[in-house]
Amino acid sequence: MSHDAPPVSSGTSTAYDPSAIESKWYDYWERRGFFEVDVTDDRQPHCIIMPPPNVTGRLHIGHALQDSIQDALTRIRRMQGYESLWMPGLDHAGIATQNVVEQKLAEEEELTRHDLGRDAFVERVYDWKEEYGDIILQQKRTLGDSCDWDRQYFTMDEDFSRAVQEVFVQLYEDGLIYRGDYLVNWDPKNETALSDEEVDNVDRQGHLWYIRYPLAEPVGDNTLIEEAADGEETPEPMQYLTIATTRPETMLGDSAVAVNPDDERYAHLIGRKVVVPLIGREIPIIADDYIDSEFGTGALKVTPAHDENDFEIGQKHELETINVMTTTGKINANGGAYEGLDRFDARDKIVDDLKAEGLLEKVEDYENKVPVSSRSGAVIEPLISRQWFVKMEPLAEPAIEAVREGEIDFYPKRWANEYFRWMENIRDWCISRQLWWGHQIPVWYYTDENGDPDPERGYVVSVDRPDNGEEMVQDEDVLDTWFSSWLAPFASLGWPEETDELEMFYPSDVLVSGYDILFFWIARMIMAGYYVMDEPPFTNVFITGMVKDEQGRWMSKSLGNGIDPLEMVDQYGADATRFTLTMLCAQGQDIKLAPSKFEMGRNFANKIWNAFNVFGQFMETDEDGRPVKDYQRERSFEELELVEQWMLHRLNAAIEDMEGSLERYRLNEMAQRVYDVFWRDYCDWFLELIKPPYGEEMPEEKIAIAVEIYEALLKLLHPFMPFITEELWWRLRPRENGDACIAAEWPSIDRDSMDEERAETFTLIQDLISGIRGVKSDYGVGQGKEIAATISVPRRNTELAETLASYSTYFETLAGVTDLTVKPRAEKPAASASVVVGRCEVFVPLAGMIDLDQERERLQREIEQKEGFLQGVEKKLNNPQFVSKAPDEVVDRERQKKEDAVAELERLRSNLSDLADVSQ
Repeated sequence: MSHDAPPVSSGTSTAYDPSAIESKWYDYWERRGFFEVDVTDDRQPHCIIMPPPNVTGRLHIGHALQDSIQDALTRIRRMQGYESLWMPGLDHAGIATQNVVEQKLAEEEELTRHDLGRDAFVERVYDWKEEYGDIILQQKRTLGDSCDWDRQYFTMDEDFSRAVQEVFVQLYEDGLIYRGDYLVNWDPKNETALSDEEVDNVDRQGHLWYIRYPLAEPVGDNTLIEEAADGEETPEPMQYLTIATTRPETMLGDSAVAVNPDDERYAHLIGRKVVVPLIGREIPIIADDYIDSEFGTGALKVTPAHDENDFEIGQKHELETINVMTTTGKINANGGAYEGLDRFDARDKIVDDLKAEGLLEKVEDYENKVPVSSRSGAVIEPLISRQWFVKMEPLAEPAIEAVREGEIDFYPKRWANEYFRWMENIRDWCISRQLWWGHQIPVWYYTDENGDPDPERGYVVSVDRPDNGEEMVQDEDVLDTWFSSWLAPFASLGWPEETDELEMFYPSDVLVSGYDILFFWIARMIMAGYYVMDEPPFTNVFITGMVKDEQGRWMSKSLGNGIDPLEMVDQYGADATRFTLTMLCAQGQDIKLAPSKFEMGRNFANKIWNAFNVFGQFMETDEDGRPVKDYQRERSFEELELVEQWMLHRLNAAIEDMEGSLERYRLNEMAQRVYDVFWRDYCDWFLELIKPPYGEEMPEEKIAIAVEIYEALLKLLHPFMPFITEELWWRLRPRENGDACIAAEWPSIDRDSMDEERAETFTLIQDLISGIRGVKSDYGVGQGKEIAATISVPRRNTELAETLASYSTYFETLAGVTDLTVKPRAEKPAASASVVVGRCEVFVPLAGMIDLDQERERLQREIEQKEGFLQGVEKKLNNPQFVSKAPDEVVDRERQKKEDAVAELERLRSNLSDLADVSQ
C-alpha cells in the first residue's frame, strides 16, 4: 500500500516524545490541504474568524487558550462534515507597530520618522512587517492551528483597505461621521488621540493641593470665617477662595471657579471674580449642579481645555477654552513664565511658586485614578483637538436589539448584561489618529498657493482622489486600528465584492474572544455587521476568561509572572499545552495558571500512548510501523463480555454528553468527559480486564474490540490533542491515502451498543472491587496479595449472587480475590473488615493477612494522634477572637481540617472495631 503520510514512531516506548511527532504531522496536514475549504462544496458551512493578532506580537498564553478553543471547534465541525473555515488574519496595530519601527530606527540608525519622511517611513514599516510580522502566525502553527492559511488576510492589504475606505465614506454620507474640535484623550508620547477604550485608569498615590485664589475684590460678608463670639473683633473681609486640585499645572488654563448653587457657604460669591494665582487673569465664580460640595473645599477650578467634566461645564456656561499644552505635553505660550516646561516639571515649579507667595494653604496625600495610555504607558492629557468621530448611538440601537431578540447569543449569558451596559451608555468614537502607519483617512482637501490644505475651500470625502482637475491633498491622519478590525467578519471574506466566500460563510458561527475586548472589538463588530450587511457578524459569542498567574494577578513583564506558551510546548508538547488550557477554560472564568499545571496534559498524553501499547504490541506492523492487518470485531453486542458491553455503553454515553456540552460551548466539560472515559474507564478497567497474563498472546477478538473503542476515543480526543491522535491513528489499521484522523468522521451515538442494565451490573462490580481494594489499602495489604472475600447480597436475591459469582475472574484480576463467596445474607467472618456497597456488603477476613495485635496498636496510635489534632483545631475554632479576626480563607481551612479529621477518626474507629476481641 502506498501513501504519502510520514512513518509512525516505531517501538513501544512508555514515554511519549512530542518533539519527534508534532512537526511531521502538521506538515502533512498542510501539504495535503486538510485545512482548506472549497466554496463550491454544498456541505453546510461553519466559520470562525480568528481575532487578528498584532503584527508586532508573539504568541502569549491568552492566544494559546483561545486558539486551543477555536481549533477544537474547527476540527470538530470538520469531522462532523461541515465545510469548516477558520479564517486567520493579522492586524497592522497602528500605534504599536509604529512604535516598534521608530525605536528600531533610533537604535540602529539614529533617525526619526521625520528624517525619512512619510512615504519612506511607511515603506520601512512594510519591510519590517515582511521580515518579522508573520512570526506569531508561524508560532500558531506550532500550536497546531488548522487555519486555511491560503486565505490569510492583513488589515493593510489592498482589498481590506478598500473595505475600510468604503465604510468610512458610507458612514460620512449617512451623517454618522463628523469632524469637530473636542476634548480627546491625548497620548503625548505618541502624539495622537486615543479612544476611551485605549485608556487605563490606574490607582496612583498623589496629592491634593489646596490653592488660594485671591478675590478680585474683598468680600465683607465672610461666611467662610467662623462668626466672632460676643466681645471679639469682627472678622477681616474675605481675601481669597481656597480650591483643592490634583493637577496644579492646569490652573494656567482656568476659565472659571464653580460652586454648587445650593452651597450656602458660597452663595454670596456667585457672579464675583477671582484672580488665577501666578497668572493674574480674572475669572468668574459660577454655579453648577455638577459640583460636589463634599469634595475638597466644595469649590472647583474649571479648565475646559484639560478636563472632560470641565469641558462640559465650559460648553454650558460659554467659558473661554484655554489650551496650555503642546502635543508633547509641554506648557505652551498660554502658560506665561512656565512656557517650555514639561507638564510635571511645571507642576513642581508652580507648587514652589505658590508656596513662596503664600498661596498654598496645605497639601494632602490623595490616591486617585490616573488615565494612562494602554499603548505607550504615558499619562493621558485631555486636550482640545480637531478629530474625526463616529456617531455611535444610531449604530448601537440595532445591535442592542439583536442581542435582546436572541439573534446573537452570549456564552456565558451574563456577558450580555455587560454588553448592554456599555452599549446603552455609548459615546461617540474618536477614530482619527495622528500617526503615519495605518489607513489614511479618505478625505481630500483643496490646497492654497503653497500646496497646504485650505480650510476655507473645504474638503471632499472619497475613496479615491477626486478627479476634478484641482490640486488636493489627503488628510494626514490615519484611522484607529479598531476601525479596520471591526470590519473583519465581512472584509476578510472579500466585501465590498460579492464573493462566494461572503455568500457562504457570512455570518460566521461563533466568535471566541476574551472579555477584555468586549467593547473594543466584539460590540463594534456587531454594530458594523448590522450597518453594512444588515445581518449579525456571528450568531454566537463564546467569552473566555483571562489567564492570570497562580495568585490571581495579571501577567506582566514588570512582575515577571508571564508564561510563554512556546516554552510549555517545548517542555510538555503542544497537545499537553492545548488540552490543559481547554480543561481549565470554564466559560467566562479567569484561569489561575502555573507552569506545573501542564504536567496534567503531559501525563494524559503518556497515558494515551501507553494504552495503545497494551494491545498494540500484539499487532503485526510493516517497516513504517503501520499495521498490516485490519482487526474487525465479528461478535455482536449481545455476544460480548460484560466489560466489553459496559465499555461500549460508557463510550456512547460520553459521546452523548460531549454533544450536549458542545451545544453550550462548554469545551472544558468535553475535555473532562473524554479524559474520564479514556483514563478511568478504558485504561483503568477495560484494558486491565482484557489484557492477557504476562507472556501470553492477546486473542484477535480482544485486539479487535480494543482497537474499535480506542479508535473512537482518538476521534473524540483529536480536536484537543491532534498530534498524538494522528500518530496513533495510523498505527491502528491499514489506511488509504489521505485517510487521516483529522478527516475522520466524528463518532455518533450507537444506541444498539448501549445497555443500561448491563452497565449497572458492571458498575456494581466496580464498586465492590474498589471497596475490596480500599480495605487492602487501609490495612497496608499489597494490592497484588491474594485474599478471600465474601459478598453479602440482599435476602432472596439469588440471581444477583449468581451474576456476581460468574464474574469472579474480574475480582481476581483487579483485587487479587482468589476465593470469592457470594450469597444472600452472608454472615460476617471473624476478624473481618467490611465495606457497604449499595445494598451489598463485602467482608474481607484479615486473619493471616496482617498481624492483628500489631494492627490494633497501630490503629490506636493513629486514633490518639488524630484526636489530639482534632482537639487543637476545635480549640482554635472555639476561640471567638480567631474566628472574628482571622481572614475568611484561614477560618475555612480550619473548618475543613476539622471535617476531615472527624471523617478520618470515624474510619479508624470502624477499622479498630472490626478487630475487637479476635485473637491472631
